[in-house]
Amino acid sequence: MIRLVIDFKNALSWLSLGPTVALAEELGVPLALLPYRTEVSVLSQAEEGEETVSERHARVRAEYYGADLKRYAELQNIELIADNRGVDSTMSLLGLLWGNREGVGLHYAQTVFSRFWSGLMDLDDAQSIRDALASSGASTFDSDAMREELDSLRTSLEAEGVFNVPMYLVEGQTFQGREHLPMIRWLLSSEQEPVPI
Repeated sequence: MIRLVIDFKNALSWLSLGPTVALAEELGVPLALLPYRTEVSVLSQAEEGEETVSERHARVRAEYYGADLKRYAELQNIELIADNRGVDSTMSLLGLLWGNREGVGLHYAQTVFSRFWSGLMDLDDAQSIRDALASSGASTFDSDAMREELDSLRTSLEAEGVFNVPMYLVEGQTFQGREHLPMIRWLLSSEQEPVPI
């Protein structure tokens, strides 16, 4: 089984979903999507000509990160229009728990990622979450019923080494980022092929 830990406001989570689904289908293994609330770091803007070395390095890293996201999003035909700064994704993550319970978690996740990053929905809007669940085939959404489960899941994921998203939990090991999919393929293929490193 592949357990993929995601947050809808995290673009890397969106970029990891398609390749992970393809790998799970190729290997015939189940895929579980697990919600994990994260924070989006925001760089402070320095005054013109007053940027410190540390601030410049942070800005350059952020610019590279943005260009990298754009490059990989274009390759997957994914829109990254939304601004995720200050977004509270809790309601959407509660919706994922509900969708998982109803057996439509993957469809729900694809719907929410697509709508949010295209700028078509808010992650904290209960009606938008109900609409995404309904379009995925889920029954009426009760967010209050899932809040304790979301907190409990966070605690158990952190006990397994989760601290960010996207993260993979496979064969008792924890991996951060989709760049580890070759190693995950190797683990789930009973280590038959040469080690992909």
